Amino acid sequence: MPGFHHILFPVDFSDRCRTVRPFVKSISEQFHSKLTLMHVVQIPTASYGGPDGAYPILFDVPAMEEAAKTELNTFFEPSDMIVDATTRLGDPAYEITQFAELNQVDLIMIPTHGYGKFRNLLLGSVTAKVLHDAKCAVWTATHTEDPNLPQHRDCKSVMGAIDLTPDSVVLIRSYVELARGFNAKLRLVHAVPGTNPDMQQGLDQDFRQFLLQSARESTARLQAEAGTNLEVCIEGGPVSKIVRAAALHHDADLILIGRGTLLEKFGQLRTNAYAIIRDAPCPVLSI
Repeated sequence: MPGFHHILFPVDFSDRCRTVRPFVKSISEQFHSKLTLMHVVQIPTASYGGPDGAYPILFDVPAMEEAAKTELNTFFEPSDMIVDATTRLGDPAYEITQFAELNQVDLIMIPTHGYGKFRNLLLGSVTAKVLHDAKCAVWTATHTEDPNLPQHRDCKSVMGAIDLTPDSVVLIRSYVELARGFNAKLRLVHAVPGTNPDMQQGLDQDFRQFLLQSARESTARLQAEAGTNLEVCIEGGPVSKIVRAAALHHDADLILIGRGTLLEKFGQLRTNAYAIIRDAPCPVLSI
C-alpha cells in the first residue's frame, strides 16, 4: 500500500504538540503506520561552565530521560494508540533526522513556530533544520493556535503545488498516490511570479496573459506525461500567496510541496518553501 509505514512524532510536551496529536493519530490510522514518539533532552551549552571559571550546572540526565519516557508512554491514551517511545540526548534536529534515517521512518510529523520580534517571518529552528536535512517526507503545521485547525484532521481536500520543471511529472504522480491514500480530492496549483494584476506598472496586459496561457499549456503537457487530468489553479503573483488563496478557496485540508523545491545547491531552504509553510491555512506536507 502506498503511503507511510513508519511515522516519527518528535514531542517536546508543548501545547503545539498536544494540538497536533489528532493529526498524528489520524494519519497513523489511515495508513496503518507504526508510530514512534521521540523526546530529545537538550542540555544547554552554558551548563557545562566556561573559561571564566564558572561552575557547571549539574543535571541528572538519566532521571530526565526516564521521566520523559514515562510521559511519552502516556502522551496518547493507552486505549487510543499503540506507540513506541524513545528518548535521546543531544541536538534535537540532528537526533530526529538521524533516528529517521536509521529506522526507516518515511514521515516526520512536527509542528513549528517562529520566535521573537520577527515571528511571522520565521520557522522554528528545529523544524527548519529537519525540513532541510531529513531524507523522508515532513508534515508540519504552523498555526496550531488557530481554532479552525482541527477541521483539517480528516483530510478530504488536497492542494498540490507544482512548478513547470520536468521533475513535476514524478511529483504529480506522487501527489496522486498520496491523495488516493487519504481518499481525498486532489487539485494542483501553480503561481506565475511577476504577473500580479495589482502590480502592472511596466507589464503589458497582453504579455501577462501570454505568460499565464504559457503556464496553462506547460501544466497540461506535464499532466499528459503524468497520465492525469486534474483541476489546476493558475494565477499570477507571489507563490505563497497564490498557494494560500487556492487552499482557502477550495477548503484544502493539506498542501503538498515537493522536496526538490526545498533545497538549493548551497543547501539553503528556499524562501518560497518557508513562505508557503508560514502562510498556509492548513498543514503542509513536503515529499
